[in-house]
Amino acid sequence: MMKRTLILVVDRDNDFGVKAGVQTPAIGLDEVSSAANLLGIADPEDSDTNAAYAAIKVYNEMKGDGKDVEIALICGDTRVGHRSDIKIVNELEKVIKEVAPERAILVSDGAEDEHVFPIITSHIKVDSVKKVYVKQAPGLEGAFYLFIKILRDDEKRKRLLVPLGTLVVIVTFIMMIPAFINYYNTGEVSVLLDTMGLLVLFTMGLLLYMYAHGVGGRMKRFAFRVHNDIKSGDLTVIFSIVAIALLCVGIVLGLFAAFAPQDIRDGERIIIFLSNSLWIVAFAYICNDFGKFLEKYIEERKIVIDFLVGTQMIFAVAFIIQATLDSLAMVFGYNTVSSNVIILEYLIGFVFAAFAGLTQMSYRRFLNKQEITEQSDAVL
Repeated sequence: MMKRTLILVVDRDNDFGVKAGVQTPAIGLDEVSSAANLLGIADPEDSDTNAAYAAIKVYNEMKGDGKDVEIALICGDTRVGHRSDIKIVNELEKVIKEVAPERAILVSDGAEDEHVFPIITSHIKVDSVKKVYVKQAPGLEGAFYLFIKILRDDEKRKRLLVPLGTLVVIVTFIMMIPAFINYYNTGEVSVLLDTMGLLVLFTMGLLLYMYAHGVGGRMKRFAFRVHNDIKSGDLTVIFSIVAIALLCVGIVLGLFAAFAPQDIRDGERIIIFLSNSLWIVAFAYICNDFGKFLEKYIEERKIVIDFLVGTQMIFAVAFIIQATLDSLAMVFGYNTVSSNVIILEYLIGFVFAAFAGLTQMSYRRFLNKQEITEQSDAVL
């Protein structure tokens, strides 16, 4: 008895679905041919189109030789990773259930074989893998074309530029550390001037990282949203701006306080910075949340319990952090904070945390009683 072979095309990042609107799994020559035509029209340069046509060619050749074959196309998800792989598994199981093949031939563009192959082989025996490479213009022109195409693809751009940008930032930062330490000890500006080349490379690495994640586009969208919110009279924008201002003020005050004394150790500078910026940063967070709370109350006349609980937790965390900083300062002999003050700070922090928990529990009980009342009214 002739064994049935499945000619399988796998598109891990779902170009067929996103660009051409193809519903997968596509099973049979007609469905796969239609999918290849749709993607070829939508994006003639996509390598998945060539992979689909290559699979069709293999299918026709084996069919002409009298083999029992079937062809299918399965896709993953644009968010390449575990989401994509789970979708591939689900579609593969549907194909196997409908076609009932005993072996498979995997046809791909070669880009994701190291991820796709183990998934397929865990469900069906794979006899061979056919990689399809798109012919490009020779030499530098072809390489430039391929590079530009990668930059236009969000996922491929991240995979290429994020590691590169991160590596440049980390390496240049480590190489600049001795110069910063030397400047801190000597105060000579010429020491910093020697690091200008490294600083340029550091900036380029940072820009590469930001470009890979589309930070420019996100900032434009954020500015557009803020502009619309201001025009519509959204209160959250005002409180968000105040919160950002408080955050900046807190950081600046912390830096001024930390670097004002001359003859102190670095550990003490860090503790002074955190102690002086802690509470302003905490109020900045509360201010931002208060804007959302007020907007919600004005629109729906509802008190958002999350704001009340969150505010109490912010105070709890702030008091506990302050107590910890004072404890470290006392242990290392940086200042003479009384142990009674430290104990009081810890106590106040835990009291705020307890009140936050009680507020959350009371609100849940209220919701449960309200739900029971509504169910009783519905029965009556």
